Amino acid sequence: MDLSDEELVARARDGDRSAFAGLVDRHSVSVFNLTLRIVGNREDAEEAAQDVFVRAYRNLGRFRGDARFSTWLYRIAVNVSLSSARRSRRDLSTTSLSGSEDEDEGLPLQLPDLSANPAERFEQAEFREQVRNMVAALPPIYSAVISMYHMQSLSYDEISEALELPIGTVKARLFRARAALRKLIYRSIEPDTLS
Repeated sequence: MDLSDEELVARARDGDRSAFAGLVDRHSVSVFNLTLRIVGNREDAEEAAQDVFVRAYRNLGRFRGDARFSTWLYRIAVNVSLSSARRSRRDLSTTSLSGSEDEDEGLPLQLPDLSANPAERFEQAEFREQVRNMVAALPPIYSAVISMYHMQSLSYDEISEALELPIGTVKARLFRARAALRKLIYRSIEPDTLS
């Protein structure tokens, strides 16, 4: 029988390291995907994700249970990732839009495949990869909001709790993030394909 996050947290607080390992197993992919979207590269994202779980373990006594454990963990992930992004990215405009081939491993972003044509499927896969890279190229707070909403499927309330922002601010940042992403997408489309 699978234990809930709350039960695992209670056991981990009592010193059961395997309970915390269960929490890490359950949330590691989501935390890594979120850190990757914010920091923009695999190596920094792996380091940030490890730091998230170290901080969560050290601060488990501070988890009050007001929000879900995953929301609390995402708050830590966003804070760690934003700090990492500030340290490693001084000029966000120089971020490359070409990423490594294995960067999207385990990411839940899925655009529908409406064709059976292999050439069209290839183009769609290329476009999905470009969009993922463009999300990573956004300023960290925008990539965080886009990732949390569209890729992690968090609600406005959950994002608000994780980022410690009012819901209106979350909605405004999501609007601005989508607008910035839209500009990047339009810039990547060749003019002759628009006619």
